[in-house]
Amino acid sequence: CTLPPTCHRPGHATTLRSTELEAHHAKFHTWVCQAEGQAMGSTKKCNKVFPDARILELHQTECHDPIASLRKDRGEKI
Repeated sequence: CTLPPTCHRPGHATTLRSTELEAHHAKFHTWVCQAEGQAMGSTKKCNKVFPDARILELHQTECHDPIASLRKDRGEKI
């Protein structure tokens, strides 16, 4: 597999059977945060990997949602 964000390193190629590749894809490439943010002056994608849709959604709300950030700063629940 050579898909980002976890497998695109040079020399990281492996041969997997189709069932192993499906399991690998489900674990490392299905629930990836694609939000962009400012990091050291350049725009980069977050690329964090999560185990399921619910945890990914919570991460996006807590880390990338400007409205949730304002609510948090005011002491409101998000």
